[in-house]
Amino acid sequence: MAPTGTFRAGGIPHRVHGAALDPRWYGRRDAAWRWNDPDRVYGVLYLGVLPVGPFAETLPRRPNDRAVLWSHILQKRAAAFVAARDLDLGKPHGEGLGWFRTTAVAIAADVEAALGSTGATTAYRVTQAISARVHRQSTLDGVQYRSRFDNDELCIALFNRADDAVSIPFTSGLSNRPLFL
Repeated sequence: MAPTGTFRAGGIPHRVHGAALDPRWYGRRDAAWRWNDPDRVYGVLYLGVLPVGPFAETLPRRPNDRAVLWSHILQKRAAAFVAARDLDLGKPHGEGLGWFRTTAVAIAADVEAALGSTGATTAYRVTQAISARVHRQSTLDGVQYRSRFDNDELCIALFNRADDAVSIPFTSGLSNRPLFL
C-alpha cells in the first residue's frame, strides 16, 4: 500500500482558478496539468491545504518570476471548500518518493518544458503515471503533493470520484471571488 496522507473532515481546502471556470472544475479534456489522467478517464480538482499553495501553483509560473502582473491576478478567482469527510490521499513526497520509485526532482517536473514547445505530456510523465496508478490501484481520494513553487505548502489533486467529499459552503459571491477584491 502506498504511503498516505489525510486531509481531515472539516478542513478548508482552497482553490485558485481561472475566472471562466467553475470552482469545481475537474479538468479532463486534456492531459496538460501535473496530476491529470494521461488517458482522460477521470478528472482532477486542484486544491491547496492553505491559500498559499494554490496561489503559488497558479500565478508565479516560472521560477525566475519575481512579480505577478495585476492583469493576470484579475483573471483568477479564489474558492474555499469544506471537507465533508476525511480525504485519504496518496503521498508521493517524503517516504512516498521511495515507494513510488521517484525523486523530488521528477515530482516537481520540468516547468520550463511544460510551458515550452516540448509540451506538458513529457514534463508531467512521472506525476501523471503516479496519479493514474493511485486512481487505478486504490480507492484513495487523490494525491497529496508539495507545491513546486513553495515546497512548504501541501496541495491536493482530488479525483472526481471523491467529489462528494468536498462542498462549497458559502454563497457563490464569496466562494468564487476575485483574489484581492
